[in-house]
Amino acid sequence: MKHKSSGFTLVEISIVMIIIGLLIGGTFGGMKLIENMQVNKTVQDLKAIESAALTFKDTYGRLPGDLVNPAARLPNCTVAPCSTTGNGDRILDAALAQAAVTANTNERFTFWHHLSAANLLSVGVKNTTDLNFGEGQPDAPMGGGYRIDKRNQAFGAVPSYVFQGAVVYNMLSPDLSIIWQNALFANCSQIQSADTKIDDGRAYDGWLQGWGCAAVNGLGQGDPLSPYLPANTGAILYDLKGG
Repeated sequence: MKHKSSGFTLVEISIVMIIIGLLIGGTFGGMKLIENMQVNKTVQDLKAIESAALTFKDTYGRLPGDLVNPAARLPNCTVAPCSTTGNGDRILDAALAQAAVTANTNERFTFWHHLSAANLLSVGVKNTTDLNFGEGQPDAPMGGGYRIDKRNQAFGAVPSYVFQGAVVYNMLSPDLSIIWQNALFANCSQIQSADTKIDDGRAYDGWLQGWGCAAVNGLGQGDPLSPYLPANTGAILYDLKGG
């Protein structure tokens, strides 16, 4: 009696392993493609926000958010927060400290709605007083969203003139004071890619910085020469005077 043995041949096992390898490779390749698309969209957003704000200032003589009587000067801007007037002092929320909690009456919040009413904003916001990203403040492709804040000191070696230190943050909370205590930021490898595309690729130097993304390695945490540590998580700080 001959017994037929069952099982896989080496050829069959090899074919299965090849298929598994292709599936794994395709998955990681797809993830990398998505990450690259998110980085490219972030770079596009930052440049578009900057261009829109400068165009608004040239057209209306004030920064978005700082405009006096926007309801009379901007189309479709008769309802708050768009209709919330600025004080016209050419500075966004001069009295607020760096990293202050954002309110829906602040100039740094109505900044988005004045830009939207002027048909200059490419990132979407709704005319609502809701502070959440994707509502009253725009969401961001790398997670979280964009908000306006200011820096009390020079942005690296370059002082911020046009926006008096206003920067765009990309993070997972509309409230910087909360996110600073609960560090759930974007991936620093993506932030580094965005920095390389738009600026100098150094974590704490230039127009774009990866806050929380620097390796210490003997250098101070705020040292402009600190290299990126891609395994970290952090937030994008982009000076709207840059580019």
